[in-house]
Amino acid sequence: MASKRWRFAASRRSAGYSQEQLAEQLGVERSTVTRWEAGETTPQPWVRPKLAKLLTVSGEQLDGLLAEAETAAAVSSHDVTAAVTSTEPVTVLEQVERLRQGLHETISEHALSRASLDDWEQTVSQHGNATRDRPPVAMLDDLTADLAELQQALTRCRSSTALRRLTRVTAHLAGLMCLTLIKLGSRPAFRRWARTARTAADEAGDPLTASWVRAQEAYGCYYSGNLTDAVVVAQHAQTLAGHTPCVGIALAAALEARAQAALGKTQETLEAIARAEAVLAALDDESVTVSAFGYNEAQLRFHEGNALTHLHDTTAAWSSQQRALELCPANDYLDRTLTQLDRVACLAHDGDASGAADYAIQALVPLTEDQRRGLITLRAHEAVATLPSGQRALPAVRDLHDLLMLTSGTKENEGWW
Repeated sequence: MASKRWRFAASRRSAGYSQEQLAEQLGVERSTVTRWEAGETTPQPWVRPKLAKLLTVSGEQLDGLLAEAETAAAVSSHDVTAAVTSTEPVTVLEQVERLRQGLHETISEHALSRASLDDWEQTVSQHGNATRDRPPVAMLDDLTADLAELQQALTRCRSSTALRRLTRVTAHLAGLMCLTLIKLGSRPAFRRWARTARTAADEAGDPLTASWVRAQEAYGCYYSGNLTDAVVVAQHAQTLAGHTPCVGIALAAALEARAQAALGKTQETLEAIARAEAVLAALDDESVTVSAFGYNEAQLRFHEGNALTHLHDTTAAWSSQQRALELCPANDYLDRTLTQLDRVACLAHDGDASGAADYAIQALVPLTEDQRRGLITLRAHEAVATLPSGQRALPAVRDLHDLLMLTSGTKENEGWW
């Protein structure tokens, strides 16, 4: 009598395939897969390489999964009873132990250790810290590599507790991918990753993670020019965490302030800034840090300065910008440069075209081309776009234009000049 290949069936489920789906991938009938798992037949040699690839196992591991039926079938209930009651050492007991080992492996072979989960969470933390000073192009490469490995871990994970932690890691890494793509100005890719991050956060069942993920999505809407959507998503992010002060709420409230200001809504802007400041005051020490997963006064003053810049309150904006620059770490090139570009916008609004261009050049020249690429170049364009056309012929403004064109890799004026 044939014996079911339990481990083989478990590997198929862990790989995410139903019997019908696996059969379709292999070009065989579903009944063929059913017979394989029942131990009635064995896959032909020419099918095995593709089967091993689909199950994400080696050829040797596949052989072990398929050999399970032979081992189990050799152990009949009569043999087991005889072996247990006998005083003579027999090989059947060894077969029983091998059966136990196979069962144990079925339960535990795809389970992630606590150390592995801790390592993944530490990886997330390291990526969060790196966002402050690592160019987005480099971040993109690092995140892509880790997300590919994470996908394999998710496929193999069996424990519901471990899977929940790993799904939360997925939400955080996908959210960081969103942030990276925002910086690179890749809007379609950002929107797709935002959907993945949101799905992972929902599956993880963690409202604080969900709030943080939605805050990242709000920033993407904002930098894509979808201000109304940015407000809606930011407000949703603030409600997800309930009454628990967290980084997601602080980020979302600050972003809402910026979007409301860009829409010209002064009262709503000031109320959102006040909410962000109140949440910051209530955060625990671990959350007040220089990281994509933290929030501190330097970030708040940058966001406040940007909102006030949109409102054309240049005096108040200048004060917030000054405080942000005092608090911003030297290696946090992104927030530091964006704060300086807000100052450029204030100078431009006040009619100092040459001063605005000179200040922008001083902010941009120390950066590498990779650091300038994407969001910073976009913001530099926006900061001086309001200059009257007659002032764009000034030497300093032309120098700034040439620097921006060099970074964007185009000779065209792209509607700016």
